[in-house]
Amino acid sequence: MIRERERPSYIKKEIRGCIDLGSTNFRLLVVDGVFPALDREAGEVFPFRSCGEMKRYVGWGDDLARTGSVSSVKAARASLALGDLIASARSWGCAHPLIVATNTLRESSNAGEIRTALEDAFGIAIRVLSQREEAELGYAGASFQFGRDEALCLIDAGGTSTEISWGRGTSMAGYVGIPLGTHSVRLLLAGRGARRVSGFLGERFGETGVFGPARKTGVYPLPGFSRDSTILMTGGTAVSLAVFHRSMRGCAPSFEELQQLTREDVALARRRLSGLLRAGRERRVPLDEDRIGLFPAGLVLIDALLAAARIEAFRVTARDLRWGIVLTRGAST
Repeated sequence: MIRERERPSYIKKEIRGCIDLGSTNFRLLVVDGVFPALDREAGEVFPFRSCGEMKRYVGWGDDLARTGSVSSVKAARASLALGDLIASARSWGCAHPLIVATNTLRESSNAGEIRTALEDAFGIAIRVLSQREEAELGYAGASFQFGRDEALCLIDAGGTSTEISWGRGTSMAGYVGIPLGTHSVRLLLAGRGARRVSGFLGERFGETGVFGPARKTGVYPLPGFSRDSTILMTGGTAVSLAVFHRSMRGCAPSFEELQQLTREDVALARRRLSGLLRAGRERRVPLDEDRIGLFPAGLVLIDALLAAARIEAFRVTARDLRWGIVLTRGAST
C-alpha cells in the first residue's frame, strides 16, 4: 500500500492519469482517489478508490540503440499506441492525462520531429523529462510505500538508460544516470558473451564514477549509503524477473509488490531462461513475446548492476515515475 504522511493534508477527490512514453512500452496509469498534499509528512495508508493500468508495446528504444533515431515504422506504432492509451484514459474518466517521455525522446536525432507529429495528431502536449526529473519522479513513486526516516535506493533499469536514486523517505538526496539499458545491452550481446558484456558494463559504470571510488569502504558505493538501506529495483525487466521467479517456484505467475529477490535468484533465472530458450520452450516463459526478446539482455544488465554495487538482495516495485507523477503533480480531470 502507498503511505500518506503523519498529520496528512488532503486535497479534493479527483482522477489523475499519466502516460509514460518509455523506450520499450507506452504505459498508462489512472488513479481515482483522495490525494495527499505536496507538503505531507510520512505517515499511514493512502487509499484510492480505483486504479487502472494499461501498456502498449512500441520498442522504439531499439531504433535509438541501433541508429540513434526513430524509424517511420516505430513512429507509426507509437502514434497508434498513444491513441489507444489516450482513449482508454478518457473512458476511465481522465480526460487529460499528463503525457511524459523519457530517454528515446531525449536522445533521438529526430526527437523534435516525432514529438511534434504526436502532439499535432492528438492535440496534446508531451513533456520530455530530463534524466534528473525521471529519477526524481521514479523515486517519489517508489518511496511513498515507506516511512520518512527509511534510507532507500532505487535502481530503474530501463530500455535505453538506467537511473539510480537515493535518499530518505520521499526526499531524494541524489541520483546518477547511466546511458545503458536493455536495448543497448541486447546489441552488445549479439557480439559478445554474457560474461564479457558484464565486464564491459562494469567498466562503463566505473567510468561514470558511480561505483568506483568506494569499493573498499564496507558500504554500498553510493554517497551516504549503508548496508541496512532498503534497495529497490523497478523497470520492465525487474517486474518480469519477479513474475518469472514466482513461476519457477511453482506459484501463479503474477506480480507481487515489494517481492524480495537476491543475486542468486537472478543467476538462477538466467540459467532457467537460457535452458528454456535453447530447448525452444519459449512458451513456458510467462511473459509477453516482446518482453521475452529483451529479457536475457535485461537480466545481464541487472546482474552487472548488482555486481558493480555489491548488492546481494533487493525488492522489486512497480511504483515507478507514473506513480510519482500521479501522486505529486499528476494532471486531473
